[in-house]
Amino acid sequence: MTNRIPILLIAGLLALFGGVGPALAAAVGEVTVLKGSATRLAADGTRTTLSRGAAVFEDDLLETGTKSLLSVRFKDDTRFNLGPRTQFRVDRVDDGDDGLFSAEILRGAFRFVTGLISKRRPGAMRVRTGVVATIGIRGTTVGGEVEGESATIVLLESEDQAPSAIEVGNDYGSVVIDQAGYGTRVPDAHSPPSPPQRMQLRTIENLVRNIANIQRIAVPRPGFH
Repeated sequence: MTNRIPILLIAGLLALFGGVGPALAAAVGEVTVLKGSATRLAADGTRTTLSRGAAVFEDDLLETGTKSLLSVRFKDDTRFNLGPRTQFRVDRVDDGDDGLFSAEILRGAFRFVTGLISKRRPGAMRVRTGVVATIGIRGTTVGGEVEGESATIVLLESEDQAPSAIEVGNDYGSVVIDQAGYGTRVPDAHSPPSPPQRMQLRTIENLVRNIANIQRIAVPRPGFH
């Protein structure tokens, strides 16, 4: 009988704390700005409502509500801004010597600024835009929008003015964009990206402006560690 007590105790603790899932995993980022509503769907199927300062983990699917804005800062200082009704999945964030950053925008408007992983190892960061294309990054700022099976991706002005570029590709072709303000459109999953062309994305401009306004009026919080 005495041998069963530790087993029952362990089983009870696992039931209480949800097993050995995301609760024991290390966070890879945190929510720094939130206007409106957003949720986090964990790998184990648990859905929670996000708030400012909430932790983000690998395999999380983040989704913003209507008229909502979300900013996430990762441990290598990569920052993602997400617009209304956007779905964003975090695949892997490893800031070790052989670092890797992998994520996916399934729907909506986005803007991101790369962090240490991309700066240390060009090509170590990849962002997929649904089933349409993959963005290979070399230290830069990128904006875009995914709608159904189409995507628009634009290279934005780098914050530190350093040279930067992106390669957008799929099974049907690829383009390299190395001039800020230029971008490409991928009409569907079975077409190559268009040749680079100058673009203006009002959706991204509004996203950046609104995020900046929120950050200016937000009460400072301790940074992510």
